[in-house]
Amino acid sequence: MTPTQAVLVLQGGGALGAYQGGAYEGLHKHGTKIDWVVGTSIGAINGAIIAGNRPEVRVEKLRAFWQRVARDAPVLLPFFNTPDWLRPWSEAGKVWDTVSRGVPGFFKPRANSMWNMNRNGPINQASFYDTSPLEATLNELVDFKYLNAKHVRLTVSAVNIATGELKKFDNTVDKITAKHIMASGALPPGFPPVEIDGATYWDGGIYSNTPIDIVLDDAERSNTLCFMIDLWDPTEKAPASIAEAITRQKDIQYASRSAEHLDDHERMQNLRRAIQLLSERLPAKDRQSPAVKQLIALGCTSTINIVRLIMKALPHDDQNKDIDFASTTLEARWQAGLNDIARALSHKAWLQTPPVNIGMVVHELKQI
Repeated sequence: MTPTQAVLVLQGGGALGAYQGGAYEGLHKHGTKIDWVVGTSIGAINGAIIAGNRPEVRVEKLRAFWQRVARDAPVLLPFFNTPDWLRPWSEAGKVWDTVSRGVPGFFKPRANSMWNMNRNGPINQASFYDTSPLEATLNELVDFKYLNAKHVRLTVSAVNIATGELKKFDNTVDKITAKHIMASGALPPGFPPVEIDGATYWDGGIYSNTPIDIVLDDAERSNTLCFMIDLWDPTEKAPASIAEAITRQKDIQYASRSAEHLDDHERMQNLRRAIQLLSERLPAKDRQSPAVKQLIALGCTSTINIVRLIMKALPHDDQNKDIDFASTTLEARWQAGLNDIARALSHKAWLQTPPVNIGMVVHELKQI
């Protein structure tokens, strides 16, 4: 069976998003044509660069973004590898470097914001950082005219601050600008809300950091191959310290119950397939009943294959891994994504025809 659409789903996770860049490079090298990209937060930024450029320059533009936001890690002991006992201080130095100076091409500190958090002012300044550098970066690296020509469908999500509801911005319906991408990544209190058409928005990850539901709600009637690139692993070891507890809390929170969502949709899709199979066994006269017709309409013959990659933590990752923009760390994550997608593509389990009663199959790449 040839899928009618290939989808790329990109989770939010700040600096961890370099893994998604590597994964897309692997898909591009393999010649996998992506029809639809769905992203939240950093996934929306990566997604906009992918959907907003011609295929031959997408990897180049993704590389340009991640090279621009990379920082040289501060070195405490020049000319020597950091010893294990000093590593926590080295990691703290990287975090402080990002917190105090921001990230080039992404965000910069807002003057005095940390010392007077009760100061009233314009809503677009209600944050520790100014993200105007990101707007300039997006306008440089994303061809929004190409993006809005709908060569690749792009959907990004944000939360309406006034209603608390998830808003989906889609280039098949909306004219997407840098503001829409920034809204999807406006994580408070670090980043300011973004105003679009009179409404203000925060990061879609506040509501759901894994936008797989957007795809599965849409794809129930279409043969679909979906590459789901997760940045937070919900199955790491139990913590042995307060620092490890904070790390695990973030992993679980931002993983957004991906497995639960997949299980729910898998049951629903298999039920739709069961309805279709049962309806085909009904006598023709029974299928003419209005009530039966309504039930038959719930059935479907489409198959959804989910290829799920979950980024494995690096040996010294901690609770600040999503703001670790050190160039060596970003390159390691990029290479991990490239390696993992290569392993996934070597199996091609989704090419196997599933049993007739199965409407959705999840292929999860084992971590090594």
